[in-house]
Amino acid sequence: MVTRNPRGQQKSNQAETLKREIKRAGRDALKIAEREGVVAGPPPEVPDDVPLSAAQEAWLEARRQAELYRKARARLDGESAALDDERRALGDERERVAEADARAKAALHDLATERAALDEARTRREDAERELAAERARLDRRERALNDQASEVEQGRLDAEAGFLEQEREHLRRLREQRGHMLGELEAQRKQLYADLDGHRQELDEQRRRRVAEIDRMRAEAEAELAERRAQVEARVTELKELERQVRAGAENLDDDRAYEREKAQLTVAATLKRLELDRERLQQEYEVVLQRARELEQRIFERDEALRNTGYAAPEALHQRVIHLTAENEQLRQRIASMPGTADRELLEQTLRDHEQCQVVRGRLEFAIAKLRSENNSYVTANAELEELREHRDALQHSVNVHQQMLSDKRAELDDLLSNAHATRPFPGLDELDANAELQTELPVDDTPPDLAKLVEYIQQRILADRTHRRGNTKLAYRDRDIRCLLGGLAMSRLHLLQGISGIGKTTFPKAFAASIGAAYEVIEVQAGWRDRQDLVGHLNAFERRYYETAFTKAIYQAACAAHRNRPFFLILDEMNLAHPEQYFADILSGLENVGAPLRLQLSTHAIQPKAELLVIDKGVHLEVPKNVWFFGTSNQDETTVQFADKTYDRANVIELPTTPPELAERKVEARQPVSHKALMSSFGKAWKDHRATQDAVVRFLRTELASRLADDFGIGWGPRLEQQIRDFAPVVVAAGGDIGEATDHILATRVLRRLQGRYNLRAEKLQDLEKLIEERWPQLGKEGRVVTSPDATKALLDRLIEEKS
Repeated sequence: MVTRNPRGQQKSNQAETLKREIKRAGRDALKIAEREGVVAGPPPEVPDDVPLSAAQEAWLEARRQAELYRKARARLDGESAALDDERRALGDERERVAEADARAKAALHDLATERAALDEARTRREDAERELAAERARLDRRERALNDQASEVEQGRLDAEAGFLEQEREHLRRLREQRGHMLGELEAQRKQLYADLDGHRQELDEQRRRRVAEIDRMRAEAEAELAERRAQVEARVTELKELERQVRAGAENLDDDRAYEREKAQLTVAATLKRLELDRERLQQEYEVVLQRARELEQRIFERDEALRNTGYAAPEALHQRVIHLTAENEQLRQRIASMPGTADRELLEQTLRDHEQCQVVRGRLEFAIAKLRSENNSYVTANAELEELREHRDALQHSVNVHQQMLSDKRAELDDLLSNAHATRPFPGLDELDANAELQTELPVDDTPPDLAKLVEYIQQRILADRTHRRGNTKLAYRDRDIRCLLGGLAMSRLHLLQGISGIGKTTFPKAFAASIGAAYEVIEVQAGWRDRQDLVGHLNAFERRYYETAFTKAIYQAACAAHRNRPFFLILDEMNLAHPEQYFADILSGLENVGAPLRLQLSTHAIQPKAELLVIDKGVHLEVPKNVWFFGTSNQDETTVQFADKTYDRANVIELPTTPPELAERKVEARQPVSHKALMSSFGKAWKDHRATQDAVVRFLRTELASRLADDFGIGWGPRLEQQIRDFAPVVVAAGGDIGEATDHILATRVLRRLQGRYNLRAEKLQDLEKLIEERWPQLGKEGRVVTSPDATKALLDRLIEEKS
């Protein structure tokens, strides 16, 4: 019966695998050597009888050499790529140098052109001087002709004395008049020619001086630029030459390194193959020795088997007892021989000794066989332990598979539940709750009578003063009538308002108390510093769950369109609006505010979803329309945790700077009134626009004629049609609410025009002082036609603060 050794079979399989890998590595090495141009002989054949340990060592050595070669090859490829990059950079630099030379040549060509134009102007001047000399000669000839004519006249006079005195006297008078007239004309022509000549000469001289100065300046600049560029080019050429030298040296070094690496790889492969061949020979010799030893052992085993056969296959212990017994018998025999010496006894004793020696040999063989059997037994025990370990590993893997199958089953069940719930859940649960709210769907009574804006300001101020809901302790809420008028005018001008000022002065409380005083609704949204896009503000659609996750902002806009709020103003207050960038998360609203006349909508999804909430609009997706009764208020602090508003946000907003100290007001009792409707408020704004049209024209005209050119020239500040339209919406409402044209202009100038001066580093205090003086001088121009004009306190305060910063 043949007994299989699993451990020996496993080692045999590993040896065969390693032999195959060594042969494949030899073939791969030959391919790489051929590709790289390295001459290498074929790898020696791996003998089939290579022991496992030698094959493992050879395989590890081959892998190490292959890894070294791959690293050398990667380094060589990296250096080649770097060299190619340097060459490309050198080519780009050469192109830039060529472009600089071309620009320098173009500048020299322009200078030559200018010089030719100057020479042409000089030639024209010389031609003009020659024409002037010719004209002067002609005048001299004309003067001589007149003198000759005068001589002839004098001669005629003498002739007249001979008989034609009276007749020629008249002729002489006429000739004298003609001569005087011609002399006057000639003198006038001469003066005119001289004047034209002088003017032309001065103009030519001035043109020549300017042109010469310009050419000299251009030549100096061109020469300086050319010298600088030449120096840069020369420095760059020197640097490029040095770089090229380094590149060449690097290329030579790289070639040397490459040759060295190839030679090293070749020598390494040859040495490895030689070492493998020597190992093969050594292993062959060891194999022969082991084979000889195995034959000897087989012979000894055969002899042992013969001895066992001779002894009847007795056990080693029995043989040992027999040896002891024989030894005792020998001892007795020796005693007997000693007592009975003789030839027979001697022969018997010799035979006994030979038997004893033979027993010793048999004993040694049996002990060797016992040791071998014990070794085989240990191998069987080790194999059995490995088998048990494999069984335990199999059981652990089976347990892991069962656990993962159970988890997969649970996840599938959870997925089925989610899918079933997703199909069963309405996509807009938050908005559906608002539709189901009976209070929101009940219309509240409002007053549609357009209020008098001046009386409304007084009413709001007193209602806020008496309000206890928004107070902090016993401190009364007090706001200036100017700030209330500014807020009213801002409602007419824009749907976005920014309230600024130090912390704790009531920026958030102001719109809340204002809304409560007129019966409007409001909602406060806490802006988070981590907001980055529109989803943080309006929510997002989970397509997997088929559900839209509404935010407080989305629900507030939806509430504004419900029956309880749609007929009255609704203020949506973004507290700490500049904790994040409004231009990112508020971008849809900012863009919508620009499209005047078009409905302002928020897109909730790009495709239609049913069933939808009642007030949503299906139009190439699902949209939430922002009602016209909604105004947005943003409060902002200026510290290290906030960001600056961009110009696009300021340009669309009404900015209100609240004072650091509230006014001292006396509380008066006012009668309560019904909430002011949105329709009534807009009607009052429309009446103000109609009654005070001259006010809006006066403010726009003042900014255009008195300040526009100075602001543009000194500070680069301008404005477009948007600001002028906002002025036309804002100023009449402020005047109708009890203010005047100066107050409206001061607010617009301080918060919308001169606001752009804040944060600039190139301002000079002298320019700001000149601007402040100009505004004070021109401000009375607003008071024409008997209008009351308030002084520009806000504008002066802003300029004084800027002047102090720049002084």
